[in-house]
Amino acid sequence: MRKLIALALVVGGLGLTAQPVAAADKDCADFRSQAAAQKFFKKHGGPRKDPHRLDGDNDGIACESLP
Repeated sequence: MRKLIALALVVGGLGLTAQPVAAADKDCADFRSQAAAQKFFKKHGGPRKDPHRLDGDNDGIACESLP
């Protein structure tokens, strides 16, 4: 009986653990200006990493088409 209670507590507790939240994918349309996109780009690894694909021509400048 004790094993059953312990198992129930363990299984029940599994649903209470925090799950990592994936960052929403950003596109150039999500930014009001190129400067805002560039700031986000640099904060999230650019230009070495570009997980949001904001720098289409890989020149280190994000969302060049934005004002």
